[in-house]
Amino acid sequence: MGVSKSEIEFDKSATVTDTAANGGRKSYNAIPNRTKYALFARVTRPERMAGITRLRKEFIWNKNTSLEIAGSVMAYLLYPSPAGDRFYIAAGTQSDVQGDIDNTYKFVGGGALNSAITAGGQSVSIMFKNNDYAIDNNKTLVINSHFLTGQTIDTGVKAFEAVYDNGSKWIRQDAPNADAEDIYPYGTNLGGNKVFSFNTNGKDETLTTQNVSYTNEVLYVGTGSQTVFTGQAVDHTPVKANSASVKYTIAAQPYTATDNGSGVITGTSISSGTINYETGAVDITFSTAPDNSTNITIDYTERCYSWSGNVCTIKTVEQFANDYATSNTYCALAVMIGDIKTSLSNKSISGIGTFDETKVILDNVGTVDDTWTLTFTSATAFNCVGTLEGSVGSGVISSSFAPTNANVGVKYFQIPANAWGGTWATGNTLQFKTHPAAAALWLKEVVPAGTGAYSENGTLMVVYVE
Repeated sequence: MGVSKSEIEFDKSATVTDTAANGGRKSYNAIPNRTKYALFARVTRPERMAGITRLRKEFIWNKNTSLEIAGSVMAYLLYPSPAGDRFYIAAGTQSDVQGDIDNTYKFVGGGALNSAITAGGQSVSIMFKNNDYAIDNNKTLVINSHFLTGQTIDTGVKAFEAVYDNGSKWIRQDAPNADAEDIYPYGTNLGGNKVFSFNTNGKDETLTTQNVSYTNEVLYVGTGSQTVFTGQAVDHTPVKANSASVKYTIAAQPYTATDNGSGVITGTSISSGTINYETGAVDITFSTAPDNSTNITIDYTERCYSWSGNVCTIKTVEQFANDYATSNTYCALAVMIGDIKTSLSNKSISGIGTFDETKVILDNVGTVDDTWTLTFTSATAFNCVGTLEGSVGSGVISSSFAPTNANVGVKYFQIPANAWGGTWATGNTLQFKTHPAAAALWLKEVVPAGTGAYSENGTLMVVYVE
């Protein structure tokens, strides 16, 4: 039957602070929708004046009790904050903390459509709130025009509250159930007479950013004596950093030089080399001249995007199926999460006994991220201890073993009797790791110094589940 919206829960991380320890494992503290300060703390006046960057980790928890998989999940921040701050989102791990975040974490976001799109086009221009959002080739881009503008909103309805279209105006009213939220005639008031609601006039598409590579483009031709080569550029710009490979021949020996991601080309017999990623210009000085009548070629990948201030123009693989107007359309780069499901890994056995881990039954609600050690106290009996959960009881191989996760009242896992084989002895151990039906996300709020007060602030995150 699949996973319903009501079976998806958002939970805080175990540690919620503004320190390096912020984050870690999933807690059981749910984050209610449309509730101020449910995840991010209130930004104080001193923080607005000085500026602050704050991170929070949350988990998307698949609580389907029939053990259904939440398939092909993606998450994206579709609607940017109407205030002077800005929000970003990135993938996390089951246990990472704020101190682990480095430049490998790619924080993406969304913005308003900057130029109208005609069906059949393969380029989109997006107005972001800053030019530091992560954009890259071969990523998922979402475009959505389910924003109703020029709406009549009932007096007293605040921004980001649930609303209902009663035929004459939008009134403050919750949807009857989670699956009806933001499905017309229900929606979310965004302020400024704008409502987000999936309606028959709106469109949404998921596309892929371009990732086009070129090989063996000739830059220069060696003369046997020339060592300085300047003035030539690649045919397709801009160039993706870390994608350029320059090939040349010296003394009949082929060589390859590469760029370092900062525009510097290095390789054998190269005294200096540069590539301008924006213009594609490649300048190289050799310490030994390339052979006469041999080509100096380049392989590279064209970067799918270019910035002009805060506006980013992105090329797509697919053609847009629909027309889109700037008045009611927003776009975002998505975090591709994949399937949210339980799993087991890292089986390790000391002794000659056998264990079929494929027979272990995990639970969407009860299974956690932990490493479990089962230590035999006889040929048939064992104790079970989780590295993080601690002791969860004892069992015997002739019966099913299903320790209970007291936080939710259901099993961490279940080991049936037929999973065991061979001969076990006192002191033997079985170890394995379980992974929960939950996916971690990092959200980042950046408040620039001098940001003005704005009481009805918020952002709109969309989670898509197959």
